[in-house]
Amino acid sequence: MTTDAGNAILTQVVGGTLDAIAQEMSAVVTRTARSPLFNEAHDFTTGIFDLPGNTSRLVAQAPGCTLHLYAVVSAVDRLMEAFRYDLHPGDVLLVNDPYYGGSHSLDWTIVTPVFHGRKPLLLPAVRSHMGDNGGPVAGGYNPRSRDIWQDGLRIPPIKLYERGEKRRDVFQMILGNNRLAHWLEGDLSAMIGACQVAAGRIQDLLDTYGPESVTTAIEQRISYTERRVRAEISEWPDGVYTAETLADHDFQGGRDIRVKATVTVDGDQLGIDFTGSSPQVAGFVNSPLSNTTSFAFVAISTCCDEDIPINEGYMNPVKVTAPPGTVVNPLPPAPCGHATACVGAEIAEAVLLALSKCAPERVGVNAHKLPLAYSHGKYEDGRPWVNLNFYGYTGGAGAAYGTDGWGLYPPVMTGVILPSIEMTELQYPSRVLKHEYRPDYTGAGRWRGSPGLEVEIQHLEESRTSVMMAGVRNTIKGLCGAQDGPANQVIVDAGGERELFVPETAFDVPMAAGGILHFDRAGGGGWGDPLDRPADEVLRDVRNEYVTTAGALRDYGVVIQVGAGKGVQRLQLDAEATEQERERRRRELAQTLERS
Repeated sequence: MTTDAGNAILTQVVGGTLDAIAQEMSAVVTRTARSPLFNEAHDFTTGIFDLPGNTSRLVAQAPGCTLHLYAVVSAVDRLMEAFRYDLHPGDVLLVNDPYYGGSHSLDWTIVTPVFHGRKPLLLPAVRSHMGDNGGPVAGGYNPRSRDIWQDGLRIPPIKLYERGEKRRDVFQMILGNNRLAHWLEGDLSAMIGACQVAAGRIQDLLDTYGPESVTTAIEQRISYTERRVRAEISEWPDGVYTAETLADHDFQGGRDIRVKATVTVDGDQLGIDFTGSSPQVAGFVNSPLSNTTSFAFVAISTCCDEDIPINEGYMNPVKVTAPPGTVVNPLPPAPCGHATACVGAEIAEAVLLALSKCAPERVGVNAHKLPLAYSHGKYEDGRPWVNLNFYGYTGGAGAAYGTDGWGLYPPVMTGVILPSIEMTELQYPSRVLKHEYRPDYTGAGRWRGSPGLEVEIQHLEESRTSVMMAGVRNTIKGLCGAQDGPANQVIVDAGGERELFVPETAFDVPMAAGGILHFDRAGGGGWGDPLDRPADEVLRDVRNEYVTTAGALRDYGVVIQVGAGKGVQRLQLDAEATEQERERRRRELAQTLERS
C-alpha cells in the first residue's frame, strides 16, 4: 500500500467515523428529549467542528433541519471568541442570541469541547428549535415584535457546565424564563448528553489514530469537498447574474420586502452579493448575517452533487456579501424572530433564481414560504402546551431538472420528520381531521412542483392561535419558464362562529373547544415550460388526482376525454387535440414575442 493510498483510506475512515458520531448524536437527542419538536419532528441538527486557529470549521454533520446547515458555524465561533481563554474539559456552552451567531432566538446551540492535552481539538454541537423562548407570547413567534427583546429571551455565550460542574443558578434562570420548563429541562439534557456521547467517541478516535493523523485526515477531507465544489462551479459560465424576489410583508405594515442577489461566477469561485436588498424593517423578518449565509449556502449545496461531504470545504470557494443595516444583515436591536422562514425563504430563492441563468439544470425550487400558524393552551393539569401545527407546513417542494417536486417538506426542511398523527393526538389535545393532496394546487412545468395540501387540525380544548402568512401575493417562484406556485391560505376556527380568513397576520385569536384550523398549503413551483411536459405524464397525474382534466387543459394544453365503462370512469388522452392545442399556444406566444 502506498502512502497516498494509506492516507486516502485513513481520511475515509476518520471522515466516516465523524459522520457516524454526528448521526449517533442525532439519535441520542431523538430518543431522550421530551419535546415533540425533538422526539417527533426532529427539528434540530447535530455536527462536529474543529478549531485549527482563531475560528472553527465544520467537519461533519448529520442530516437534520437543513436551514441550520451553516448557521451553526457562526454560533460556534462566537462561543469560542467568548471563552477562548477560559475553556476547560467538562465545559458545556450555550448561545441563542441572533447577534452572537444565532438565526432567531428560538434556535439554541450547545457545544462541548474535546481536548487533547491542553488544546481543544474538536467541538461536538447541537442546534435545536425550542418549543418556547419566554418573551411576550407562547411559542416565541411574536408578530408584534418591535425589537430583539420582544422576540424572547436573549442568551449570549454562557456556560451551563464549568469543568464538569452544573451551574444550577444558570439552569434555574433559563427554566424560570420558559413556559415549557417541563419540556426544556429534558431537552437540554438530551442535547448535552448527545455532546457528551460524542466526546467519548471522539476521544476513542484520537486514542486509536493519534491527534496528528486525525487532524491530517480532517484537512484532506475538507480539501476534497472544496475541490469537488470548485469543480462544480467551474462548469458554470463566468459572468454576473442578478435576480430578486419579494416577501409579502414584515407583519408591521411594510410590504414587498426585497431580497436581491447578484451572483458572480469567476472560474471556480462564486460571489453572492445581496446589495440592493431592502433596508432592515420594523417587523421580525430581519435576517442576521449567520442566517443569511446559511440560506445562501443551502441554495449552493442543492446545486451540487449530493455525494459531496458537507463540511467547511463548501464555504471556501464562496464569498457572501450582505450590507449592514439591510434586511439580510440587520443592526441590533432589530427583531429577527421569523427570519428562518421569512426572509430566509427569499434569500435562498433569490440565489437560485440568479443561478438558474447560468446553471439551469442544477437548480431546483427551494420553496419555503410557510404559512406559520401555532397554537397554545393548557393541559388538564394546568401545564401549558404549544403546538406548531406541523401538518400545515407540509407541501411546497419544487421541481428540478429531471424530476417533479417530491416529499412533504420543502428542501430547507428535509431533515425534519413529519410527526405521526397518533403521537400528535396523544401529546396534544388535538385531532388531525384532514391531511391530503389538493388537485391543481402546484406550479406547472416540464417537471411540476409537489402537490399542494389541504389540512384541518381540530383543537379539542380552548386554545389560542397566531398566524403569520407568507406566499400569498408573492408566491413560490417557478424556474426556467415554469409556473409559480399558488397562494397559501389559512382559516382560523374554520366553519365556526368566529371564522377568520387571515390575509397577512392574526394575533392570539381565541378558539373554543372543537375549533378547526384550516390550511391550504401551496405546492411547489415548476421547472421548464409546461407545454413540454409529456402528455402521458399529465394523464398519469390526472389519474392520480394531482391534476383535474380542466387543469390539464388550462396549465398543460393537454386534452383528456372522460368516458365511462362498466360503471367506472375512464380517462383517455386525445393526442391529436392535444397537439393542436399546444401548437396553437406556441404560435400565439411567438407572435406576442415578435410584437414586443
